[in-house]
Amino acid sequence: MSKKALIFDFDLTLADSSQGIFQCVNFAMQQMGFQTFEYNSIKKLIGFSLPETFRILTGVENPEKGKEFTTHYVKHADLVMNINTVMFPEVFNVIPKLKEQGFLMAIVSTKYRYRITGILERDKLNHCFDYIIGGEDVKELKPNPEGLELAIQKLGIEKEEVVFIGDTLIDLETAQSAGVKFIGVLTGTTTETDFKTNLNGGKIIKDLNHLSATVKTL
Repeated sequence: MSKKALIFDFDLTLADSSQGIFQCVNFAMQQMGFQTFEYNSIKKLIGFSLPETFRILTGVENPEKGKEFTTHYVKHADLVMNINTVMFPEVFNVIPKLKEQGFLMAIVSTKYRYRITGILERDKLNHCFDYIIGGEDVKELKPNPEGLELAIQKLGIEKEEVVFIGDTLIDLETAQSAGVKFIGVLTGTTTETDFKTNLNGGKIIKDLNHLSATVKTL
């Protein structure tokens, strides 16, 4: 069955938001009296939920502390996230062309929808995406497939017609749980070796410049 829809993760798949996330994580840590963390330690956790990020970094198994961390993070992100997020350069060429080719396109992310929408509007890319599913739109975040399944439902297509594109093993697990094809992009911190170990029929690309040709092979 030919593919009709491309559904994307956002952070480190379409955009580099690592500087904004770095600032927000450490702001929240400081507000709670914890030590700050190095850039690379935080970057490799992009894609995890905020409570899970807090748990991994601090080792604190306390859901209430995870909620407090999230509150501080979101408050600071409203000030600094968008100005510290840049779309990958290839996105400005690749995404409009895919839209012209007739693909339905959506975004499924743990990031809040309103933040993604603001970035897309700033960069005049909002017209390219039919739906955006953010963290506030689901009860369970990735790797639970709820968000991906909701996007498929809204697009009005079959899962066999969908490809999910992401940069983490969380994205891969999400696609597999939903029963859709996956393309892993190496613009995040997940290596080609890590993807290959778990891929099970998906594909790997260096960046989105290779997406169109790769979709045709699925």
